[in-house]
Parts: sequence; structure tokens; C-alpha cells
Amino acid sequence: MLRPEDSTYSVPRFLSFIDLAYLLEAAQAADAHLAAKLPNGATQEDKDAIGNLNATRQSLLRAVFIASYSIVEQNLDELVAMERSKSDIQLSPSDLRDRGIKRSLTYATKVLGKSIDLNATYWKDLFLVQDLRNHLVHYGPDFADTKDHGDKFKKFANSGYVTLRPMICFTIPQIEHLFGLYMKCVDDFSK
Repeated sequence: MLRPEDSTYSVPRFLSFIDLAYLLEAAQAADAHLAAKLPNGATQEDKDAIGNLNATRQSLLRAVFIASYSIVEQNLDELVAMERSKSDIQLSPSDLRDRGIKRSLTYATKVLGKSIDLNATYWKDLFLVQDLRNHLVHYGPDFADTKDHGDKFKKFANSGYVTLRPMICFTIPQIEHLFGLYMKCVDDFSK
């Protein structure tokens, strides 16, 4: 039997961006909890505890970032699928070469005929965030001593969505900023 404290809610996939609110609330609560545990830093033991707590915070915030990006990707996929189901279009999004958000955008503009200005700042920012997400997933939070990683480092460093210390780190205000970007993009896509 399900215990009342184990009850949970979910939303249909086309409303999955609502999960962003739950994710943000959880991140804020966890970050505040971990921040409250930070000692004053007077001793080496305190400094070690601070380093460990901050590493925990960053692991959590990077996971929140990756999960939030996936939520937006799923939402756009579902919006495209819903639009397709209203028509007689045989071509499916999976028939396209693109993947992820770019596939949804390509399908929406080229197959469904939606007018989306991909040169808008928020879409360009989302593509940067996609590169950041891909780097985190495939390489982790660090950067190798290569030209490609050096170029990415410079690109990410000039963004307000992430802090590089020199590894990829996030703050709660940056996560909130990302979520605002996601909502702008979902809103534009849904027009």
C-alpha cells in the first residue's frame, strides 16, 4: 500500500516544463540546507568541510542543469508530436538528421511551417546552453588542454548562465536565469 508521504504528482508530457518549478524549488531548498551547514572556515578542517559541501552543491546544481535541459527538450518534442498528430504529415521528427532541440526546431519550421526566429538572442543562448550541456554530459565539468575545449571555455565564460572556477559551476540565480531562458523559448515555440 502506498504511504501518503510517498504520493507524488506528475503532468502530461506536453506540460513537462511545469517540472522546472519543482526542480527549482528542490534545488533552492537543498542549496539553502547545504549553505547553512558551511562552517566559518577558521581551521583546516573547516576549510575541508567547506570544499566538500561546495563540491556537493555543485554536483547537485550540475544535475539540476542537465535534468532541466532534458525537460525542455522533452517538452519541445511533445509539442511537435502534438502538432503532427493534427495533420496528415507522414514525415516524423525521428526521420530528420538533427537531434534534440534542433530536431524539434527543424521539424517545426520546415515541416510544420512555424515561424520561429532562430536568430533571436534567446534561441542563440539556448544553443550555447546545449553546447554546455553536451560538454558536461560527455566530458564532465572540467576542460582539457585542447583548442576545442579552450574555445568552449571562452564561449561559456562570456555567458551569464555559468561560472567557470575553472570547472563548470552554477549558482541558484544562474539556474533561475536558465529557467527564464527555457520559458522564453517554450513560449516562442508554442506560438
